[in-house]
Amino acid sequence: MEIKTFIVLFVCLSLVGSVAWVMPTPLQRAQAKIRQLAMSKGLKVNVGKLQGPREEGQMAPESHLATSYGLPRVITRSRSDGMIAMKRQAWEIFKANGLNTKGLPTGWCWNRGEGTLNPQQLACLATLVERLPSDVYALSVTPIMAHAYWHEKSTPQQLDDLEGVLKELIVEGF
Repeated sequence: MEIKTFIVLFVCLSLVGSVAWVMPTPLQRAQAKIRQLAMSKGLKVNVGKLQGPREEGQMAPESHLATSYGLPRVITRSRSDGMIAMKRQAWEIFKANGLNTKGLPTGWCWNRGEGTLNPQQLACLATLVERLPSDVYALSVTPIMAHAYWHEKSTPQQLDDLEGVLKELIVEGF
């Protein structure tokens, strides 16, 4: 085999490899479809750093890149509604073997905001957690929006379930 043939073959294989490397995987294509569907429903999709709770046996909590689907609270122009929104407490729970589990379903722990929810809200939260898709690993509520963090290995039906839980969190005034 001549050196010219070897060079041409190497260049062709290099081009094919480069194109294959930048093509999205089937998982990435599925995630893109779910994200598009979520945004069309009014959900905000964000990718950012998330620090989890300190789990049993850990010296410090881990942080990692996470995808959140958030549903904003309805903004009203009433002064009294604004004051109520300012008084809302932010809280965050994780599906983990954490240290602070008071009032939460088995397998979930507090990352922040322990003690901010009353017993009725904790009971409602327990039923909402059961309705979440299995790959949701954190829920967070702030005065501005409710977030769910998950791995996005899901179907459109599971996205509907997630959206329903987020809506309920906002409607119930968490």
